Amino acid sequence: MTEELKKDWAFSGFQRPRDIFKPQYRHALLLLVMLAFIGLFFLSEKLALGRYHIVHCDLDDIIPFNEYFILFYVLWFPFWIVMLLYTVCFEVPTFKRLMNYFILTYGIAVAIFFIWPSGHDLRPETFPRDNFCTWLVKGIYAADEPASIFPSEHVIGAFAVLFAAADSKRFSGKMMLTVIGFLAIMITVSIVFVKQHSALDILGAAPVVALGYFVCFYPEHRRRKQIKKHEQ
Repeated sequence: MTEELKKDWAFSGFQRPRDIFKPQYRHALLLLVMLAFIGLFFLSEKLALGRYHIVHCDLDDIIPFNEYFILFYVLWFPFWIVMLLYTVCFEVPTFKRLMNYFILTYGIAVAIFFIWPSGHDLRPETFPRDNFCTWLVKGIYAADEPASIFPSEHVIGAFAVLFAAADSKRFSGKMMLTVIGFLAIMITVSIVFVKQHSALDILGAAPVVALGYFVCFYPEHRRRKQIKKHEQ
């Protein structure tokens, strides 16, 4: 750990498990919310089976299956997990804004999953090639039911990382934001190329993502711009 990171380490002085309840550390308890959302998502999938509404549009029939996009699809998991772990340890204000974003957006998504169960029938019956990426696709298909898809949590989570990066001290440089923005876009489009979602799921996620940004991140970004403007 560099000296700069040591300076920002949020758990300096943490000694015993019960210390997590102290004011300077208890922000980490918000991570339990993510575990709750994961549990609710899988519950909604199970409840939706056999009774979900098929989400489909003409664009879904035009977009070809491409197993190589699974690499971006599975990248989503470390993408948001790493950002959560980094911010909870080193940039607590950004972590709190990120968690507010997740609570708002995933709360909306999960509510929709239970109120209006959704699913798709887009998965191919056969694969054009047999390779490592196809093996990954088969594994995802086996582990994940084709339900609870609208709006896409993949899209919501991918842009959460981009917003948190723009809010942070260490990831807000132009080069880093360009890379993270590219990955967020590729993760977004990957969901339709590996036939895990309909294109409508991206469309449904867009207003949720926008709401999450303007409620949870935009006020702080506007405040910083105003401070910078006054300093010039």
